[in-house]
Amino acid sequence: MPARLTAYPPDGAALVRLLDETTSYRIGRASECELRIEHGSVSRFHAEIASRGGTWHLHDTGSKNGLRVHGHLVLEADLEASTWFSIGDVHCAFESLDQSAAAAHRASSASRRDISRALSARLQPGLGTHGLLPQTLDVVLQLSGLERGFVLYADAGDPLRVRASRGLRESDLAGSRFSGSATAVDRALASGASVVCCDIAVAPWLGLQPSVRLGGIRALFCVPLEMGGGARGVIYADSRRPGAPITDLDLELVQNIALHAASAIEAARMSERIAGLADALGHAEAAGALWEDLRGATA
Repeated sequence: MPARLTAYPPDGAALVRLLDETTSYRIGRASECELRIEHGSVSRFHAEIASRGGTWHLHDTGSKNGLRVHGHLVLEADLEASTWFSIGDVHCAFESLDQSAAAAHRASSASRRDISRALSARLQPGLGTHGLLPQTLDVVLQLSGLERGFVLYADAGDPLRVRASRGLRESDLAGSRFSGSATAVDRALASGASVVCCDIAVAPWLGLQPSVRLGGIRALFCVPLEMGGGARGVIYADSRRPGAPITDLDLELVQNIALHAASAIEAARMSERIAGLADALGHAEAAGALWEDLRGATA
């Protein structure tokens, strides 16, 4: 029978993979692994999982930090229909599925990608920069299922400012009262990479932040807007409600939206600059004509 494996890195998106009973899967940090988990506690080739005679079997392949099944250190184990185990410090949930459930999983993933493409199509340069930023935030929140967020944006040489927000009051975003995580935003802007946390309680770089504790945040992500010409931006979203984790598919879809939005914003900025130059040229021509009229009147 097929199965689903969900790995929960403490400082990243949950990795969700559908397992086929005809394939053996290596688990580890190495790029060659079929189930790659990038976490310091995970060995390059940590373990292997495969179906044998209708039973899924997990075994250690010489890891440094070992395997734990239901909390017990093991070298190998047959997995029950629903089993929790740990690869190093990364908790994993294993679920056996029937064929219809596996097909439903595939269909759901395909449907979400279709929805993402349809929502991306709404982000057109014709909306202008001021229209694109709130529209992008609405699309991201709809896709991710998180409850609130904002977009920071700045043209070259300008300071970052909140250009769109949902579920947050202006006072929430003011200085030390910001009830989201400025640390996560700073990380995303400095690295140019997305920052994700599914469980604030086990992320030491976030869990101790006063803004996180006071805000009651449970999960968050920050995705940079990659733009040229010195423009900068980041999309932030979080949730205070218990719920499904942020998955690698969630992150993939949001990053695709961010890429599409950044391209649309750059195109809108160029159109706005061209329009501004055209206006300036029109004013200059009008001023020149007026000057010629004045000269003619005084000649």
